[in-house]
Amino acid sequence: MLPEVLAALTRAVPARAAKRLDASPRAADEWTWVFGESVTVTAGEETVTLSAAGVFRAEDARCTCLLQPRCFHLLAVLSVLPLAEESAPGEPAAEAVTTKPPESAGEPLNASELATAADAARVGADILADGLSRVSILRMGELLRVAHSSRREGLPRLESAALGVYESIRDLRDKSPDFRLSEASSRVAELLLVSHRLAAGDGGPTWRGIARREYHPVGSLRLSGIGCEPVVRRGYAGVVTYFTDGERIFSAQEVIPGDIDRAKDAYDAQLRFGETSLSHREAARGGLLFARAEASADGRLGAGRGVVCVSSARDEALVERLFEEDAATQLSRADRGERMGLVFLRGAVRGGAEGAWLDLGGVGVPLENPIDDIRFAYRENLEKLAQAGARVKLVGRIAEPGGAVHPVALLAEGAPEPKWHCVGYDRLGRRDLGASQGPAAPSTGAAVRAEALEPMRRRMLRFVLAGGPSLPGAALPEVMRECSRLREALFSTGADGLEALALSAADRGARARAWLAVHVYLRAATGALSRARIAR
Repeated sequence: MLPEVLAALTRAVPARAAKRLDASPRAADEWTWVFGESVTVTAGEETVTLSAAGVFRAEDARCTCLLQPRCFHLLAVLSVLPLAEESAPGEPAAEAVTTKPPESAGEPLNASELATAADAARVGADILADGLSRVSILRMGELLRVAHSSRREGLPRLESAALGVYESIRDLRDKSPDFRLSEASSRVAELLLVSHRLAAGDGGPTWRGIARREYHPVGSLRLSGIGCEPVVRRGYAGVVTYFTDGERIFSAQEVIPGDIDRAKDAYDAQLRFGETSLSHREAARGGLLFARAEASADGRLGAGRGVVCVSSARDEALVERLFEEDAATQLSRADRGERMGLVFLRGAVRGGAEGAWLDLGGVGVPLENPIDDIRFAYRENLEKLAQAGARVKLVGRIAEPGGAVHPVALLAEGAPEPKWHCVGYDRLGRRDLGASQGPAAPSTGAAVRAEALEPMRRRMLRFVLAGGPSLPGAALPEVMRECSRLREALFSTGADGLEALALSAADRGARARAWLAVHVYLRAATGALSRARIAR
């Protein structure tokens, strides 16, 4: 379903229908769904009918209710459908959802683009003031409207940010196990940051984003597979496989509309380059030899007619080169988005009440499970590795600057027959773990200073969840004491940000900027402490 269809319906429904859905966001789950040439949903005496191809326009969804299309039944059904990011099958993109060509990405923003960015900043500030736990379906409709406007204006990064916040709010309303407050916080921060930069007139490609990916010839390439990572986001699912030539990182992915089972099955889906076909599982363990390759600016491999490729054996030397760079440099590069955010680290996997981490010789780099579902092997593998204290070579991805590492692939160096495993897909056996390295814990050289940031982090997370009421005037004395402790720990800039957040209650825009400053500061300070410890 296209976001703009739901956005238009949300604006049109009576307030009583919207309030009814706020009280029961998953009402449509209790109705009877029948899939055939069309999709019919029986809601008591009324029936909603959807096009089996998808809801790409208003006429693709109908209800027998007298109030249709402004009825509760239609709104309830459409609100549980996954959002699509494309036009109707077999049709060119409609004018309303087309994006500008890449060559316009560096141009200054025009008045319409500036207005869209300012509107996005306002909606983001309103959502933050309400708190994610209290956002109504009408406010969610505003997010979809912002996403639609951003797509129309050729601002794909802003569109993606708005849809990301929408997804987090829906997960929270649905009590989905996929909801993570830290991830939701980062998504709100992305919406605010991008909208403010665009509204200030920064029209560079970093803030506009890339609407369409172009592939260009890159000549011959010898690549070795690195690993596969499942992808599940906004109604799309699949897998991405990473490759290297010993210096650069390339990727190929299979991501289409689907659910989490689609991401699981995609591991064995076929990957094609020219006349060569192999599964993602095989590609991660093997190599590719291109006589003529095509790739986008961000390293995505093309599979056009001009590509000439054969499969080959994995060249371990190409992968091994990536582990030669020191950890601090790699993590800094990944924070800047280089090499697709991948890092290549050696250490022992440890675990405790706070989760798993990679011990780099007395310094801990936190490891995070990106998909907490038993259909994937992440949780089981990390628990086994931590219990064994296994020493590994780990390929991981940093999802956001200063954040935890999401494991992609690893090799247990002490195993009888060391071999690479994709952490999300391949379940490790006892022989894959190697001998225990004995108990150890990360050094606490900077832990005391990091702990001083925790009250600030809790304030930031509570605010994004509960909004303004989480920081009432009565809490001001305690906030000032927390600011004093931050200054004593030499986090004076953070203290200034927290103080501004507490004192800006009258202005939603100012409070959103203060909250964003706190979020950005926390991310930078946490990352800097981690990098400083590793550098020593």
